[in-house]
Amino acid sequence: MVTAYFLCHGHWTVIPHQLEENFADMRACGFDAVAMSFSESEMRYSRRAFELQIRLAKKLGLKCLVIPSRLGGRLAGAPLMPSFWLAQNPDCLVPNNPGWPVADVNAPKFIKWVHEFMTTLIGDYDLDGIIWDEPKAVGLVSQHPATIAKCGPHPTTEQMQDSFIEFLAGLTQLCLRLKPSLAITMFAQRTDPEYFTRKAAGIPGIAFHGYDGNLARQSFWHEEPQWHKYRLESVWERTLAECKATGRRTFALVENMLMPAVAIPEYEANLAAYLQSYRPDHLSLYYYAHNNEDPERTHAITRRLMQQYLR
Repeated sequence: MVTAYFLCHGHWTVIPHQLEENFADMRACGFDAVAMSFSESEMRYSRRAFELQIRLAKKLGLKCLVIPSRLGGRLAGAPLMPSFWLAQNPDCLVPNNPGWPVADVNAPKFIKWVHEFMTTLIGDYDLDGIIWDEPKAVGLVSQHPATIAKCGPHPTTEQMQDSFIEFLAGLTQLCLRLKPSLAITMFAQRTDPEYFTRKAAGIPGIAFHGYDGNLARQSFWHEEPQWHKYRLESVWERTLAECKATGRRTFALVENMLMPAVAIPEYEANLAAYLQSYRPDHLSLYYYAHNNEDPERTHAITRRLMQQYLR
């Protein structure tokens, strides 16, 4: 399966014929599925827009995957924003956390809300799969009453990782009960502890497991480009080992975003080398990834190399 990562597109200003052109271009590139982000904002303001996207994508022969995004600060996806539900329910926050506000994965009210969110999402839309995108703060130690009640007064980072795995496993099982045909992918970051990723790969119902990574330097504005993230190739052996141990199929996401024009030649060379050498069972590449300096040139390279190596 080759999936176009399609984040936060067409949810506000919706122009159906342009969406249809996008999906037709995806098919021409060689994509056979599209993964679309869906956050609390979409659940409130973009229900019809999301339905329209799915209808048009399926019309063009694409499978439709959803990326549940930023829920309680515990999953990634787009856009970059804190959870509005969590702001309304501060009793579910991990207390005294100096970083990004996140929900405690043992808090019953949070678990109930996420299960209701996914029940609505799966019940209302014709989805073929789910991508659990970069679980966040997997080992963050919490002093929330729900965690203290479960783990004792001094929870360890391993207990917190086990709690996250239990949270994700319950969510995965719920989704498959609602629609058994869903193909579920989970990917992590190389910086996540192997204690977590080895166990998370084995969650019942996970079909594909792997990592994301970059193939070129990045910059957010006009600063000097840097390698902000690890190279995608560097996690392949880890992916293979964890998938072999758990009986999962492999996944990889090419993060071709935040790319200044000066880095495009290295992206072209590195993507060609990657597609020649690696064959994940589920490969995903961003479709017109965000904040690239020359989006058309970047997309043209992606399109050409996909057609060259993936057909």
